[in-house]
Amino acid sequence: MQSSAKDRKFLIFEVHGSLYAFDLTLVSEVVDPLPCWPIPLAPDCFSGAVQIHGSIVAVIDLAAFFGLSQNREPSKMIVLVKDVAALAFQVARVIRIATLQQAEVQNSSEDDFTLSRLVLAEGEARLLDVHKMVLAAEDMMK
Repeated sequence: MQSSAKDRKFLIFEVHGSLYAFDLTLVSEVVDPLPCWPIPLAPDCFSGAVQIHGSIVAVIDLAAFFGLSQNREPSKMIVLVKDVAALAFQVARVIRIATLQQAEVQNSSEDDFTLSRLVLAEGEARLLDVHKMVLAAEDMMK
């Protein structure tokens, strides 16, 4: 059964002091950082690959993906659902899950990866377009 738009939830996290969000339906799980094995010839933002529940998952340092300095010690990895991509993002910290009722959604054309802005009690978070990010990551590997 599909949830209604009013039941929409977001995973709020931090990278370099800024807040970001993913639509929770695209997130499989949040895990502590795992040892990564290098991916030959991968761009610098790719930290490597890990094994999660028997699947090989590429890991991207989200700060480096956005052109910022890499996270020195990422505290969490956000793993996407398998239907989206075998991909995880390293982030500084995960803050919480927010419901649509806890956020004011504002349109934003800040960059190609931002769908909108969420105004939360903690401040503004950029709701990221995971599908565009996956396509960009695939293009980087070509």
